[in-house]
Amino acid sequence: MKLLNKIMFWFTGIVFLVTPISMYVSYNNIKAQIDKSHSQRMAYENGLIAKELLRGTSPDKLTNGHAVKIEKIAGSLPEKREVITEQSSYIPALKRKECLLTVHSFYNINGQNYEIASSNYVTKSNQIFHGMMNAVIWKIILILLGVFIAARFLSQQIIGPFKKTMKAINHFNIKKREKIKLPQTNIKEFKELNQFLERMTERAVEDYASVKEFSENASHELQTPLAVIRTKLELLSNSNIDASQASLITDMHNAIEKLSRINRSLTILTKLDNKEFETTEVVKFDKVAAEVFDVYSDRASLKDICIETHIDKQINVKMHPALADMLLNNLVGNAIRHNVHGGTISADITHKNFSIRNTGLPPEIPTEDLFKRFKKSNQCAESIGLGLAIVKQICEVSNFDLSYVYENGWHHVQVNFNSN
Repeated sequence: MKLLNKIMFWFTGIVFLVTPISMYVSYNNIKAQIDKSHSQRMAYENGLIAKELLRGTSPDKLTNGHAVKIEKIAGSLPEKREVITEQSSYIPALKRKECLLTVHSFYNINGQNYEIASSNYVTKSNQIFHGMMNAVIWKIILILLGVFIAARFLSQQIIGPFKKTMKAINHFNIKKREKIKLPQTNIKEFKELNQFLERMTERAVEDYASVKEFSENASHELQTPLAVIRTKLELLSNSNIDASQASLITDMHNAIEKLSRINRSLTILTKLDNKEFETTEVVKFDKVAAEVFDVYSDRASLKDICIETHIDKQINVKMHPALADMLLNNLVGNAIRHNVHGGTISADITHKNFSIRNTGLPPEIPTEDLFKRFKKSNQCAESIGLGLAIVKQICEVSNFDLSYVYENGWHHVQVNFNSN
């Protein structure tokens, strides 16, 4: 939900919550004031009539045109000298019920007890309520209309610069090493936000350039001494050496090859982290898979591993071609490397996913941990612990779903293309 819509939602909720409470309080106050006003007026008229009776004059002038009843009381006066009663009666001429308010006043005049009752029709509570409901409904309609118009105005005039800032951030590409361009605004908070974003993006571009340069230089510089050492070892192996020296040279050669693979893998991971592989091309995944399985067929035969493949035709996947080749090479290579002698590999490639299963020993750590860098089971000394980390990073860059389970002696890795 957008910020402005959320503000409107909360404001409208507060209006609907406060309005009934304020209406109830107003209704009771208005009704009480109306009844009190009528009661005080009629009580005052009753007092004037009592004064006329006390002077012995006729109160006709006061009672003329008013609903007043004067009665003598046989007996003592009640404790409460003023009683107010309400009575609802139907008025045929008006075709509705009206509320009759009567004020009963009790006096002792010249030794005689009197009851003077003045009556008058007053506004009923339901009439007050209906009037207030009409006012409240119009009030809510006007408030909502005003909020809607104000929200549109705020969206264009005030929130507009923030939307432009968000758009600039979405289009910012750190690889282009260009300074982000943010809109000008006179709102203090948005101005501070833009200044902060400008500083952070400039720092990010500088850090990205430094890391990229370092990784490229480190990879390049490491290759030269590795190549020299490899050449020297090959020359040394061709000289007159005994069996123990040959064994040491072999171990050194294997260590150098492993170091070279680690260097290449870390370079690839760095490039993946820096989003240097654009997923804008459509790759014929079935053809790439067929080529990879053909390359690894000889290596599989050395361990007497049976490879079963089921590849659909015309599988087009949106990803970088180099990443497709790396993904398949790592998964197929792992399936052979971590397999048992005389084992089996089963691969199914459809338009929705790529699934590869291979026999092998159970992993010594949870399968989800194998996607972390330099995490591996102690099943194969050749593994450097970066293959599945590269696979995971490729899937994240390409928006694929990746899963890995081990069940009944089978390692099962599946890559789903559906999120792509």
